[in-house]
Amino acid sequence: MRRARIWRSGRARNALTASCAVAGLALILAACGPVGSGSSSVGTTPVSGGVATYATIPGFPANYIFPFSAGANFTATNSDDLQYLMYRPLYWFGDQGKPYLNQQLSLAYPPVYNGHRVTIKLKSNYKWSTGQPVTAQNVMMWINMMLAEDGKGNWGAYIPGDFPDDVTGIHAVGTSKVEMTIKGAFSEDWFSYNELSQITPMPPNWDVTGPNQPSHCDTTVPDCVAVYNYLSKNAGKPSTWTSPLWSVVDGPWHVVAADNSDNVTLAFNTNYGGPVAPHHISKFKLAPFTSEQAEFNVLEDPPNGQKIDVGYLPTVDAPVPPAGSSVGANPVSLPNYKLSVVYPWQINYFPYNFKDPTAGPIFSQLYFREAFQSLTDQEGVINGPMHGYGKVTTGPVGNWPVTNYLADSQRQGLDPWALNPAHASGLLQSHGWRKNGAGIDVCVSPGTGKSNCGPGVRAGAELKFNFIYATGLDYMESGVKELVSNASLAGIKINAIPEDAGSVIGAVFGGTGSWQLAEWGGWTYDPDYLPTGEVLFGGSSVNNGGHYNNKTNNNLIQKTLTAKTNSQFLAAIHTWDNWLAAQLPVVYTPDAPTLLESANNLVIGQQDPTLLITPEDWYYVK
Repeated sequence: MRRARIWRSGRARNALTASCAVAGLALILAACGPVGSGSSSVGTTPVSGGVATYATIPGFPANYIFPFSAGANFTATNSDDLQYLMYRPLYWFGDQGKPYLNQQLSLAYPPVYNGHRVTIKLKSNYKWSTGQPVTAQNVMMWINMMLAEDGKGNWGAYIPGDFPDDVTGIHAVGTSKVEMTIKGAFSEDWFSYNELSQITPMPPNWDVTGPNQPSHCDTTVPDCVAVYNYLSKNAGKPSTWTSPLWSVVDGPWHVVAADNSDNVTLAFNTNYGGPVAPHHISKFKLAPFTSEQAEFNVLEDPPNGQKIDVGYLPTVDAPVPPAGSSVGANPVSLPNYKLSVVYPWQINYFPYNFKDPTAGPIFSQLYFREAFQSLTDQEGVINGPMHGYGKVTTGPVGNWPVTNYLADSQRQGLDPWALNPAHASGLLQSHGWRKNGAGIDVCVSPGTGKSNCGPGVRAGAELKFNFIYATGLDYMESGVKELVSNASLAGIKINAIPEDAGSVIGAVFGGTGSWQLAEWGGWTYDPDYLPTGEVLFGGSSVNNGGHYNNKTNNNLIQKTLTAKTNSQFLAAIHTWDNWLAAQLPVVYTPDAPTLLESANNLVIGQQDPTLLITPEDWYYVK
């Protein structure tokens, strides 16, 4: 589930957010201490140095270093756990447990709006590891690359009509300012949170088309095509990550080792200009795992030479809370670790493929989507394989942490489509479906009337679908199996096909295979932090994997993007949230928390729900 990204669970993105949250309670994601302690012998005196090993999300390794990612490389692991540690985004989001702008960790001051003119002023303390300051030309290089690659699908957050299509007159003013003029009506918050949030300044040494082949991408848009081709060609090759090409950073970390098995080691950048804790670790290792169970095995019983300092506890292995206590008030699960419950800023869902020639016309019928959602037992998954951890997803705006963006009707977190196979069967039968000899519903009443199968659904069409899903997450695999069983009660035959996460995402977003239903986890709001819908549900968005396209929806989204005042914006997003929640453009699944295990002698502090981590603040104690 990153930037709004592929889970990251996106972008296939869970990350570190400490929370005392109780399912259905708590209006604020508050800072809180980890639950329990595996040992009382750990001291409290901070020490400098040490190596911390961090388990990346199972099935989602760090495998692409260039912060201009497309398709399957646009994941939370690549952005949050690798790229942003080295190449800082212009604006950093996540502050005090809310998905809001963090001014201290941003490279620039908050943007200043004067009518349609917006001015970005860079701070003077941020610099490259070479000692050179981060300049307006470094910002311009990223923007020029966007202009050069506009519409080619090479930037995962691109939406036709949005940035950079919605600006003109972009130029640097001296060394520390960038100015541009916004076209048409716009919301200032939206432009800051979902447009400027995408920018990552690029170091001067990237302005090349090959070794010793300088270019002028920072000033000349057409030059950026060859620059992009060269950088993207090398970005997925770990053998190049320790080369001079990637060594100039403005973040607190740089790569010192990487291998083809997706193991990455980063060392602290002593020239980092941002805030740093007085004591911190000196190296940060990313350790990949193919499944939750493989990662848990190392947490539980580390083999010789292998350890995890910060890792993920599968919900199926989590301690069930004692009777009468709330989720999160559970005892320690593993010795030598402390447990934190993490609820990222995301939604969990899986899409229908509305463009599939066979299933698409069926998926386009609202009554079918209502029936299918009634076969998805969110509470059952939460109380079963999630061991009580998790929250019901009710609509297109994230339910947790609760923000002003969420409509009042969605705040209770109650599932309006609770498991009800009888209701699902009744809906299908009332619209012209009857079971055949194999127990599969067949359309016997084609047509467009209220009792017919609906526009585009042919006579004899069967409710039989292929469902590809990502392996490696136990709660997801259990949920798929239960859905297959529930669907069969209503005459729907699902052929569940397990695949690795990369293959599922490649099929949905990369066009590498056919699919009708697909699940990989969900979506985190990053780098588009306002959940205004244009990224996931806009008719022309490259991240709208299921190709849902509805004129009313597009118009309601547009109203959120152009609201002039905060009150108008909130009214617009609440209207859209309520409308689209009832339309069920995707299949909503439980919001999966990350149960984060961190070593007792490692302090990681409070994190934020945006999935952005700051290991430069982590330190060991003795």
